[in-house]
Amino acid sequence: MSGVLVAGADGGIGSAVVRELARRGIDTVGVDRDTVDVTRPGGAEEALELAAARLGTVTGVVHAVGMSGRRLGDGDVAACTDEAWAEVHRVNHESVFRLLRAALPALSGGGSIVVVGSALARTLDEDFLTVAYASAKAALVPLVRSAAYSGARHGVRVNLVSPGVVDTPMARRAVESPDVAPRLAALQRVSRGPQSADAVARVVCWVLSDEACDLSGAEVPADGGWTLR
Repeated sequence: MSGVLVAGADGGIGSAVVRELARRGIDTVGVDRDTVDVTRPGGAEEALELAAARLGTVTGVVHAVGMSGRRLGDGDVAACTDEAWAEVHRVNHESVFRLLRAALPALSGGGSIVVVGSALARTLDEDFLTVAYASAKAALVPLVRSAAYSGARHGVRVNLVSPGVVDTPMARRAVESPDVAPRLAALQRVSRGPQSADAVARVVCWVLSDEACDLSGAEVPADGGWTLR
């Protein structure tokens, strides 16, 4: 792998992916809202053009952009606001579509794309009832499979890595809550609590790499045991 674009490079998981790629000696360009915002029309194309200009060749793309909609009113079905529903889907689902649409032709010579999803879309819990977030992340499964199907003819693999609750700023509400934090060891029995972003990044980089050359259209539940319940 000769060069990788990481979208969402300033976030908890995205920044860990950038560090892991650097540790592996892979040249990387990271973008986020303050540089190139891939959630906006034209942003995905701009990000890929920037990466190509700096790296020469781009053979890998990671989408690690994400947001929680709690501050906008995300909650259970009866409580979720229109604003939360629209904004969470725009950032967590629509931006993936935009980046995949731009990346598939850009990687037409072969490559690998990894999207960061969430295991919270598959197994519900009373302390994590956010319908906009869950539905936006769940919608990534058919989107990634469709992109993988289209990409296969050009040698492009597309996969989804779905972590559980990760110790990042976005998950601070849960990780620091006196009510929720004590439950995380039972909710994620493999990681025995919140996962580290570095652990998730290692899975992302393995799926991205040629070591996973036969893997495409898959959802990898790198979730610390969240979906074992």
